[in-house]
Amino acid sequence: MKELSFTEVSSGKDFADDFFLAAFGDHLPEWGHHLVCFYRMEPGVFLPLCYVNFLKYENVILVGGAVTNRAGFKHVDPAHAAQIRAEGGAYFKLLKYGFEAFADRCDAFFGRAGDSRAYKVDIQAGFIPTIHQYLIVKFQKPMNDDEKNALIEKINGIGPF
Repeated sequence: MKELSFTEVSSGKDFADDFFLAAFGDHLPEWGHHLVCFYRMEPGVFLPLCYVNFLKYENVILVGGAVTNRAGFKHVDPAHAAQIRAEGGAYFKLLKYGFEAFADRCDAFFGRAGDSRAYKVDIQAGFIPTIHQYLIVKFQKPMNDDEKNALIEKINGIGPF
């Protein structure tokens, strides 16, 4: 299979702003760490398939702005697209990459998942639900229940991200 590549880029706008804009009606943020999944079409030609933003906030990372390039997938060989989906999908693989790459930089990852398809992928990638609607977490460091609950309440208090 032609390979997928995962990397952080200095500006997500250069690679994913068009499909982010189509999905969310706004441009990509300038802040945070911009993670992109690329599909290698041929030597030297890469197609961005998925984007997600990892934003450091105190001792956690806020994961948001995830979007898949639906129009771009039309250019992926159908057999390759089926294989990508069978392996969890581009978003799943990009999340797993991000969790590994940023594992030592935070106590937990937090996300907000209002989309049911994204939520399923988030859970498969290692997030767990919290008592707050849409707020999900993946703890990285050992914490007792009181510490976990305090951190969840703190992040819930900042509102949507």
